[in-house]
Amino acid sequence: MCNSHLPNVDNVKDLGVIVDRTTKFHCHVETICAKAKQRAALIFRCFASKDPDLLFKTFTTYVRPILEYCSEVWSPHHLTDIKKIESVQRQFTKGLRGLKGLSYSARLKRLNTDTLELRRLLNDLVMVYKIMNYHVALNAEELFYCNKASNMLTRGHSQRLFKPL
Repeated sequence: MCNSHLPNVDNVKDLGVIVDRTTKFHCHVETICAKAKQRAALIFRCFASKDPDLLFKTFTTYVRPILEYCSEVWSPHHLTDIKKIESVQRQFTKGLRGLKGLSYSARLKRLNTDTLELRRLLNDLVMVYKIMNYHVALNAEELFYCNKASNMLTRGHSQRLFKPL
């Protein structure tokens, strides 16, 4: 382009999401987990209060957005990436007073929250809803379509989605 040499790079960061040349997001997951763990550790060091509810509210305010930003784009499907992301919240909740001896699911129930994986799934479903109802500037027909004739397969509604061939 105009006698300019374009550099050959392994990763590209666009709108805060790191993508490698094979369109995988392992590097992005590594980066956000490292940043989130640093910030979670900072919460434990900086707050004099050891109230679990206050500390977890701080976690949801300052750490969770790092782990959930733009997750509709990079949502992991590799088990190692899913576990790595979940380990940030797992480790933080284990450090809260009175919750260390509980299982991860019991800690989440006590804090009245969900796993990060479930939250990503809910964000994906909200995005599909927005696309299907034209709240987002994407062409829904290019991504999926509704088979309105298969009413019997969907237990009474016509919103079953299929990928175009």
